[in-house]
Amino acid sequence: MSKPVIAQLPAGSHHVCMCGKSKNKPYCDGSHKGSGITPAAVELNKPEQVAICACGKSNTAPFCDGSHKNL
Repeated sequence: MSKPVIAQLPAGSHHVCMCGKSKNKPYCDGSHKGSGITPAAVELNKPEQVAICACGKSNTAPFCDGSHKNL
């Protein structure tokens, strides 16, 4: 079971890792290159604690919706 990555993100634009290979999660570090998977763009109006999906099954990607509990 892949639990979500919990992070406190500041307001602004972010590119979050969707491939699972970033060494700087939840942020993309370019490790996805050549995988066919791209980072997700996230725009926050205020600082927020977020849960980023790590299982790839969320219907609300890049955010976790609890789908990992059914794996």
